[in-house]
Amino acid sequence: MATMINVSDLARLPDLQALVITLNLNLRKLSFDQNEQLRVKNMLKQIQKEIGEEIDPLIDDINNLLHDQLPYDGMTVIADQHGQTVYHLIRTSVEKADYRIEDAIDFLLLLSEAPNADYTLISLNRDNSQLYKLVNKRVSSLAIDDYPATVQDALGTELRGGQLNFSARGGNAQYHGHNETTQEKKIDQERYYRLLIELLKNNQRLANHPFVLMGLPQNINLFKKLNNGLELAPFEIAQSVQNDSLTDIEKLVNDTIAGYNRENTAEAITKTFKDQLFTDFNNIQNLLNSKEIRHLFVGSRSEIKAADPSVYREINQMIKQALAQDTRVTVVNDDPSVPLVSAVQ
Repeated sequence: MATMINVSDLARLPDLQALVITLNLNLRKLSFDQNEQLRVKNMLKQIQKEIGEEIDPLIDDINNLLHDQLPYDGMTVIADQHGQTVYHLIRTSVEKADYRIEDAIDFLLLLSEAPNADYTLISLNRDNSQLYKLVNKRVSSLAIDDYPATVQDALGTELRGGQLNFSARGGNAQYHGHNETTQEKKIDQERYYRLLIELLKNNQRLANHPFVLMGLPQNINLFKKLNNGLELAPFEIAQSVQNDSLTDIEKLVNDTIAGYNRENTAEAITKTFKDQLFTDFNNIQNLLNSKEIRHLFVGSRSEIKAADPSVYREINQMIKQALAQDTRVTVVNDDPSVPLVSAVQ
């Protein structure tokens, strides 16, 4: 019987007294992707080959998991080689199924598949807008009550830039077309954006997720200028997505988030904390022993293996110790410019 656990509690457990399997699974992809199903099947066969027949009951349990249609996208399975001690960690996503068999839990593998933040997305145009949500890297349309999708919906008869000119002579009404001056259109746009901000700011359903702005730079800048309390993400999509498919928007937003995370994590190491970083292994270990580290940065698995495979286990133990102390740990993927391990006191 597996025990559900979180990362911090897992790090506080005594070391398992046997070989340990750390296995990341993308459950969502396994539900429909035959190539992924075959890849994981071969992976489980390889684990059986490396461990032996004693692991067969655990392999059967994992195979059963794949058919249970669980209500989450990913999972990490931690088990000893006898299958007697098994832990499950729910993951918001796992990009790539992978495993490692070692004499300890592979926290580096576990953290390389970090949970993804969720966002509310708003596509801003001059006279219309649309809401989306990003959950577990997937984008879908979002509908909320009384949301004005167009400036006409928001302002109605108070619309200035699209108002019909009217005059009457001798009882005959005459309409001369729309009054569409640039200034009046801008006034309508500002009033529309102010209304959106107030509506979204006061919607409790959206309170926990920052907003990602998507649109032409002039629309984004105006919205940010008018904003008075709506939590905005620190990045934006500076192009119109009005005619893009959900798939296109999904790729665009996820690529932007990945780039932002890479740049800003590296920036934290090379700029923000430049004069506060410890990079010597012994110093970092001593500070961890004294519980004086508040943020530990480590390189990716591939970078550590390529640079110095002998320190993989040492860094993994540092991660375990840091997590047990509720120290923030960040795996810096795909950036060889940063040290293999560094820390901020």
